[in-house]
Amino acid sequence: MKRISGYIAAGIATICLVITSCTADFEDFNTPKYQPTNLPASAFFPQMLDRLANPQQNNCQWFNTMYSCYGGQITAPHSWSRSTLFSTFNVDDAWNNNIVPSYLTSFYPSFFSVQRQTGSQGYTYALASVLRVYVIHVVASIQGPVPYTSVADGALSVPYDSEEEAWTAMFEELDEAIRVLKQAATVSGLDELNNVDRIYGGDLNKWIKFANTLKLRMAIRISGVAPVLAREKAEEAVRDGVMTSVSDSAYDHLNGRQPNGYNIVATWGELKANATLTAYMNGYNDPRREKYFTPQTKDSKAPYQYIGVRSGIAGALKEDYATASGLIYEGLTNTTPMPVMFAAEAYFLRAEGALKGWNMDGTAQGLYEEGIRNSMQEWGVTNETTISNYISNTTNRPASHTDLFNTSHNHTAPSTIPIGWSGASTQEQHLEQIITQKWIANLTISLEGWCDFRRTGYPKIFEPVNNLSQWGCTNERQVRRLRFPLNEYNTNRENVEAAIQMLSSATDSENTDLWWAKKANGSY
Repeated sequence: MKRISGYIAAGIATICLVITSCTADFEDFNTPKYQPTNLPASAFFPQMLDRLANPQQNNCQWFNTMYSCYGGQITAPHSWSRSTLFSTFNVDDAWNNNIVPSYLTSFYPSFFSVQRQTGSQGYTYALASVLRVYVIHVVASIQGPVPYTSVADGALSVPYDSEEEAWTAMFEELDEAIRVLKQAATVSGLDELNNVDRIYGGDLNKWIKFANTLKLRMAIRISGVAPVLAREKAEEAVRDGVMTSVSDSAYDHLNGRQPNGYNIVATWGELKANATLTAYMNGYNDPRREKYFTPQTKDSKAPYQYIGVRSGIAGALKEDYATASGLIYEGLTNTTPMPVMFAAEAYFLRAEGALKGWNMDGTAQGLYEEGIRNSMQEWGVTNETTISNYISNTTNRPASHTDLFNTSHNHTAPSTIPIGWSGASTQEQHLEQIITQKWIANLTISLEGWCDFRRTGYPKIFEPVNNLSQWGCTNERQVRRLRFPLNEYNTNRENVEAAIQMLSSATDSENTDLWWAKKANGSY
């Protein structure tokens, strides 16, 4: 039998039982019976694409909702399964065993099939490599050290790369993939991926912009600890072409493969607006509120029409918060595409790079304001006066949260940062503005908000109502990473114990900072 790594082999059983209820063991899973070698390489793309937006309802519920709680966008006010464990900073081993292994076990078998079919050559393999970098950058942003450069089809147990090694290797793989895609984009008649590519329908020029925007995101992520490499890669990405218009934004269009996971979970009553995000948007009088959320129906005389729910309410029941603002983004249905990456993010990334003095083909202020404008267009806010007034407003500030369901959950305004850019503001204030507006624009791309919070301290996110962390997570710094899964200890102990020594505190704890993350104390 061919195994991928101890990590992946250990996770297969969990994923099969919990998500798909499959009964085949890993040996069957990884044989030609399930992955026939005579299929074209394109046949394996749907499975790999599933890892971008997590459209399957359980994945969406478990992973996306967790990141959204930590990133202050969406919350899960219900004690389904272990939801209040993650939102109260108390993830148990059973929950933790699902997260990282799910990415790897569902991605790598298909990736290796493409690798075998193509001999690691050509544009199909290059696009699969872009997807691999995307998946691994997610895993590295959650956990830290990751099995990457040593992972190969047939490997049983492989060592982890340190974070610095993994991020450097990801840039190298992404650069090569972009090079191949650029060559292929000049050739006519390449249509192998057209019918399986749910993101761009086989448009390689769009994928090149996606890959460069991912590269820019990764560069900004590590900019606090590897500024020379980060600047080099960021400037390369901008020079080569990142997303610039809403037509470049990446969505998983689902194509009937499965329904929109957010919609399924929302109909269960288990997704609500996070009170942190509604507090910011209420104070700013943000016109995107009606595009993001349903109005609350608890109190018609409440100060705001859109009011969310705090995260981390131990013992919460969805019935208690049924009338709070829920997720609706653009008339949410089972066929609504799921966002993967917005063009607006590229502008905010460039704005932060320009703030550092990098060549981002624009000023920090100009790119920041264009990011807001692009986001408004993305979400259907088209009135130019409305947009211009929002961008220039220096008066409005984030509002306090008045809880309609339990007044003990009220919270003062999380920040005093305005929207409008001022030459009198400090660089730190400008950074908070950029990160805050990127976070508002990036609804449902919630891992980015959590990453920015860990890296910069922004946006300023409400602490959980109940902090039940067993790992020393504080209300100020919150959850810094996820632990290595218990399954990995059971199947790949020597390598995972070596990986722990690579962490900043040499402790496998949720209170341990990742290599690229600064402590959330506002310093920059």
